[in-house]
Parts: sequence; C-alpha cells; structure tokens
Amino acid sequence: MRILGLAAAILLTATAGGRGEVRRIRLCADPSNLPFSSQDTQEPGFEVEIARAIAEALGAELSVHWFPTAREILAFGQLYEGRCDLFMGLPLTERFAGDKPRLIFSIPYYVMRQVVVSSSLGAFRSLDELKSRLVGVQAMTIGDHMVYERGYNRKVYLSPEATFDALGRGEVDAVVLESPLAGWFVKKNPGFRATEINDPARDLKIGAGVRRDDRELKEAVDRAIRQLQSAKLPEILGRHGMTLAQAAPETAPLSSELRAARSTYLTQCSQCHGTDAKGTAAAANLRAFKGTEADFVRTVENGRPGTGMTPWKGLMSDEEIRAIARYIKQLSTDSDRQ
Repeated sequence: MRILGLAAAILLTATAGGRGEVRRIRLCADPSNLPFSSQDTQEPGFEVEIARAIAEALGAELSVHWFPTAREILAFGQLYEGRCDLFMGLPLTERFAGDKPRLIFSIPYYVMRQVVVSSSLGAFRSLDELKSRLVGVQAMTIGDHMVYERGYNRKVYLSPEATFDALGRGEVDAVVLESPLAGWFVKKNPGFRATEINDPARDLKIGAGVRRDDRELKEAVDRAIRQLQSAKLPEILGRHGMTLAQAAPETAPLSSELRAARSTYLTQCSQCHGTDAKGTAAAANLRAFKGTEADFVRTVENGRPGTGMTPWKGLMSDEEIRAIARYIKQLSTDSDRQ
C-alpha cells in the first residue's frame, strides 16, 4: 500500500490531470555545482533558472530536490524513485541515452561548445593559434582530447578550478574547456576572454530528462523550451557568459617581452590588483597610474607606507618592473579599442 500511494502522488504532482497540464515540477539539482546549479538563492545557476522559466511558462510550481550529482547512478536514482520529476543538463547523444531506457529526453535548450580562454591582451582567436603554446586542460574531457589529438603541448589538471587557477597564475598560456565553465570564469574574472571553437562535431546538444512514463511532462517541457527560445533562454545563458561566437578583438600579438611581463604580473601582482589591473578592495587601480615608468619602478621597489603595498626591491629587477608597466599600459590601450 505504501508503494501504491507513492506512485499515485508522483502521478499527481508531475502530470496533474488528463489534459496534459502540469501543476508542479520537482527538479533534481546539485546544491553546489555553479554555474549549473546552487542552493544559494542569489546565484542559483543557469540550469535552475531555466527550469524555473520552464515552470513559469507552463503555469506550474517549481520545487527543487537537492542532491549531489557527482555519481550518476545515485543522482538518477532520485528521479527513478520519484523524489523529483526533471533532470537538467543531459547530453542528447545516442551514446549517453542508449543505456538509460528508463528516461526520455526533451528537445535541446542550448549547445555546449569547447572554448579557448586566455588573457584579454593578446587573446587567442582559434585553436590553431595554440600550436606553439602551453595549453591547460581538464583530464579526460573533450577539450583534453582535442588538444592531445593535435599534438599540442598540454598540461593536464584534475578539475576546472585547478585548470583556471593555472591560467590565472600564468602557468599556461590558455585553457580549453566547455562553454558553461569558460563563460562563468570570464564573467567572474575580468581580464580574460573566451572564444568558442568552431568544431560542430564536438558540439553537444543539451536537454532535460524525465521518467519514460512521464511523456506528458516531456511534451510540456518541449513546448516551454520552444516558447523560451527566442528571448528568455538567450538572456539566462548570456548572463552566465555563454554567448555565441564570442570572438576576441583584433589586437596586435604580444611581444616576447610583454608575454613574460604578463606571466610575472599574473603570478606576482594579480592577487591584489586584479587580473585586469583595475584594482580591488585591497589594492589600487594600476591602469590609473599617471607617473612615468621610472615613477612606477620607484613605487614598486619602495612600496607605499601605510598600505598593503610592500617593497619589491631585490625581488624583481628594474627591467621586469618596467615591462609590467608597459604590459599594464597595453592593457589600457586595448581596452579603449573595444
């Protein structure tokens, strides 16, 4: 009797009625997986926002069942056992869907692409430009395979966070990762730019999954996605940095001196002054510095008493500091062109 009661409750909440109406949708989502989903109401993630928009388009109530999604079998178990009705962010490929006979899938609501992320100054505009560079990738991803099969020099990291940290430190020249992760990083870290890689064979259409017997819910979700395609979906994805064909501006290639200065700046200075040199709550906006290169060298070497700027004399040479000044000046020049 307990099992029968649960089945009836699932039917009422997920499909609610014989006319294809949906009164309530229960979403399964990871509580800590930005930019996809988060229990933080201020930053719920784009998958949660899209699910909410789908529910609103259907005039349905949305609730969220929070559950870690790192282990696929446990996460889908929540759906199979009726704790939720909808699972976002699933690749619509034959390989993925082939071993999931208990699921049916919606039409796609976005396409996941591979993206090159690099410093805004001297940003790389294609995968081909990385041929002689050191490229950071996350292990066992599509980006990892793309870089490896081309024979490029790559450095492999275990997580997206570690990969982007390496880029911020100047340990690698660029990284190749999926568009949601790349877009989120660029939104949160001014001074970097994301450029989508034109390789349709590696694009992944992403949709939502429901239990196979919830066909009315699947059809309702499809209707909502079509309704949202022209405006709401692009608006949500755009706010998370996922814009189509985001090309780098035409900028002159960096000289070897400025590449070295960028690496030094990102390693030694960006933690306080920001990756874009525009300053933070802890340190000044270096782009606003009005003195000469000699003034800049004296300030860096001697520090600023009473502030967090400590003396760097003996830790960097005069020429390294001058090169950083030129790098910051170039940052400002390229920013003005955009």
